[in-house]
Amino acid sequence: MNLIGIPFEFVGMTYYQCPFDITIGSKVIVTNDFGTFLATVSKVRKASDQECEKENFNQLFPPIDRIANSDEIKEDEKLISYRKDICSFAQKQADELSLDMDILNCFIDLSSDKLLITYLAESRVDFRELVKILMAAFRKRIELRQLGPRDHASLIGGIGPCGLPLCCSTFLTEFDGISINMAKNQLLVINTAKLSGQCGKLLCCLKFEDESYTIIKKDYPDIGEVINYKNSQYKVVSINVLSDTITCYNNENYESFTKEEYQKAKKGIAKKENNTVIDINANVNLSGKGVQDTKNRIQQIKRDEKERKETENTDKNRQNKQQNKNKNKNNNQNINRFDKNNHKKQSEEKKPNRNNKNKNNFKGNFNNHFSFSKHDDGFIPVSEIKDRSILESDKDDKK
Repeated sequence: MNLIGIPFEFVGMTYYQCPFDITIGSKVIVTNDFGTFLATVSKVRKASDQECEKENFNQLFPPIDRIANSDEIKEDEKLISYRKDICSFAQKQADELSLDMDILNCFIDLSSDKLLITYLAESRVDFRELVKILMAAFRKRIELRQLGPRDHASLIGGIGPCGLPLCCSTFLTEFDGISINMAKNQLLVINTAKLSGQCGKLLCCLKFEDESYTIIKKDYPDIGEVINYKNSQYKVVSINVLSDTITCYNNENYESFTKEEYQKAKKGIAKKENNTVIDINANVNLSGKGVQDTKNRIQQIKRDEKERKETENTDKNRQNKQQNKNKNKNNNQNINRFDKNNHKKQSEEKKPNRNNKNKNNFKGNFNNHFSFSKHDDGFIPVSEIKDRSILESDKDDKK
């Protein structure tokens, strides 16, 4: 037998019988306590043998009415905008009446002339005047269904802290009362943030194991119970049902017992000395040396921290020395490079310039042969020429 899951805002996930194979996304006509509606299949699974053997199987999983035909599907698509208009009108009227409610959706009952409107509100709302206005506007019987935060979360869906899809959006069909006493009964830390689901309320799964803890804890002592053990009074400070550990404290040492050892200790029978018990939550030895073990661990942490700082300082000193060494090496290289350049420059300055020497010799010879005074017009008289051989050579050329 196939079971198909159909989510409704007003009743949550409901499973129906389907004697033939069907796929997710198919449109079907189903009936519940609020009427007959066209719905979409969201889950398909096989019924287990235990479910089939239940006497109230047909009540738990009622059969579907039929598969929706094409005309019904087209008609439902046409009514989408009509349902939105109903929701908008209802929200507008609720705001004018100053009603603290948010209209969510509207469903049309196929078996009768009725509109089912769902709304979200934190507290009870007196919507009698709103119903009169809606009945006069749409000429239909109006039924308003309030949804709480849990119903809203089941409608939206999501992933829980366990990493699985929310229970309310998968298999829960109704919501039971959840109290903080269930968390205390399971010896959980009272942390509202960790014990709350996406709806802001306490996790529904707190109730799943509450009954089992209630039964198991009957064999364990109460928190605060006092026993005499080794000439000292020990008080029960914690219980771990999963690891079968009972931890006691006498203001100086911790003693850890199993359930059987605790019953023997109450009768004056000491447990075995070599029996070491480790707290699985804190990974601490709780076999009678809790305080000393804690002190030893603190001292070890301090020693590790001191060694770490010394190692860091040693590494920093080594790095600083290496940096200084590299810096000095670079400075020496720069100094040597500067000395070489300076020496080269001085050598070049001391080296005589042959071109300049030739120029000076030419000037000296020229001045020796031609001794003349400077005139503004550039004319040199013959009387001022000292070397007469030039004149004689000129005469010879003319001859």
